[in-house]
Amino acid sequence: MNFSFVNRPKVKNDIVKAIGYYSEIDPKLSKQFLYRIREAKNRIAQSPKGFQIKYKEVRTILLNQFPYHIHYMIKSPKGQIVILAIIHTHQNPQDYSMR
Repeated sequence: MNFSFVNRPKVKNDIVKAIGYYSEIDPKLSKQFLYRIREAKNRIAQSPKGFQIKYKEVRTILLNQFPYHIHYMIKSPKGQIVILAIIHTHQNPQDYSMR
């Protein structure tokens, strides 16, 4: 089944915040961060159920090179992969509203 990606509204803020942080260090890092997100989404698309369930139906994948997890759910009847958040590994997901 081919899945489409849907981002929750907060995902954009997660990305903008991380890009701002990495841009201050080195603009090349912010571009690399975006590349790593695309890379992770490609891995998810190839094997949506191939990553560990962390809680309820939420799965996570760790970005290469950066300490961030993409939190996502599979909505099979709709053929969607819903990206709930992109969270730094030192951030507690329970303190983060996924809905």
